[in-house]
This record gives sequence, structure tokens and C-alpha cells, in this order.
Amino acid sequence: MAQTTISDVFSSPITVLVGHAGVGKTNIALGLSLALADAGYEVTLADLDVVNPYFRSSDYPELLQDAGIRLIAPVLARTTLDTPSLSGELDVAIEQAAGSPTRRLVIDVGGDDDGATTIGRWAGRLDAAAAKVLYVVSAYRSLTTRPEEAAAMLPDIEWHAHLKADGVLNASNLGDETTLSHVRHGRAFAQSTAELLGLPLAATIIPAVALGATYTPNAQLAALAPASVTKALTDGAPDPEPMVAMPRFVRTPWDN
Repeated sequence: MAQTTISDVFSSPITVLVGHAGVGKTNIALGLSLALADAGYEVTLADLDVVNPYFRSSDYPELLQDAGIRLIAPVLARTTLDTPSLSGELDVAIEQAAGSPTRRLVIDVGGDDDGATTIGRWAGRLDAAAAKVLYVVSAYRSLTTRPEEAAAMLPDIEWHAHLKADGVLNASNLGDETTLSHVRHGRAFAQSTAELLGLPLAATIIPAVALGATYTPNAQLAALAPASVTKALTDGAPDPEPMVAMPRFVRTPWDN
């Protein structure tokens, strides 16, 4: 049966996002959490980035609170103190989400192998809970512009996280300048990366701006891209990976 909703695409009660710093994990974590909450799930978003104090899920508490999403963040997040410390809330959140038909837990892990070290503390619990670990990649991120470079980074991330990736998640984008041509190139990059790793391509994230007027769902929520877009990007190939239109939630200080 074809996938029809975001919750079909991300069906695991626990989704863990790992990858190179700057590939878009936080935007995906926010968009996925909001979409799942809109679908009726009781959602918790855990920000485990204790390495980089910038562009973290914990920078958007109002957005999450308004959607009824529980946020687990570093103890001193949004303060002037950059001290890497976490509370014990995640232990409870994992236990609650494991196998639950009504709860969803999204974990936004810090970038690279250093950031992945944090999640290692919960690796055993996450394995037992059958959490799905997705390796987020982007063709437009420096240091991983070739599939071989992106593939070479994952073993270090897995070693530090004590977790194995279950799939590759394509987040290739150029921000508000992204076009469908950029998405097509990024998808080919992600496919090659997934093949090198022997993993499935779980989904392609398409910045909503690249869809223009064809993106008709609520502009504040992620949704499956129109079938016509999927067909065009895949040249009509059968059974392509799901393609998710994702608004931009993460903003830089210099954005208007």
C-alpha cells in the first residue's frame, strides 16, 4: 500500500536523526514533530546537541509548546552558559514511546561523530525500543559533497553513538534558493550514498520553497509532496522513496 501520510513514512515510535553538522537535522526534527502532533500523536522532541550551541531544536520552545509538543533540552539551553549537561527525562520518554501507538519521540542528535557521542548513553534502551536511526545527508554540505565522503562519515558516527543507521534521509538543499533541479541532484547524491552504505533511502526532504504554488497543504506543516512532483523527480520510476515537503523553521539571525 502506498504511503499516504507523514506518520506512514516515519512510522517508528522513536526516530533518531544523526549526520554531519549543518545538513538540516534540526529543521527536519521540528517539521516532523509538528506534523506528527498535527496527526494526533503525543510528541516529544529531544534536543541532544550539547556540542554546538547554535541552531538547536531548543531554540524554538514557543513553536513546540503551541503545538503541544514536549521539549527535552540541555539543562542550560538558551542561556549564556555553554555547559553540556542533560537531565534524565529522556529515559522516561524512551520508555513511554517504546511500542506506543499514540506516542512519538523524535531525537535531534548533535552533528558529526562528536555530537553522536551523546546518544551513546541511551543506545541500549533505544535498541531495545526498536528505534529507527536515520542518517541525514546533503549534497550541498561542505566536506561531504561526494557520496564517498558522506558514506565514509557514517561509521564514525555509528561507533560513537553505539547505534547502527537504518536508512539514509536526503535533506540536500540550498535554503530558500533551492529549486527542483537542486533536489534532483541531491536525490542522486543520496541514492549513491545509500548504495555505498547498503542502506535504503528512507525519504527525500524537499524544501517547500522549491515547490512554489504546487505546495498546497498548510504552509506551516510538513506533508507528502504532490504525486506530480514525485513523478517528475523520479522520471516515473516505480516505488520511489517518499518525498516530504518541508517548510523552513530554522532561521539565522540575518534572515528577514
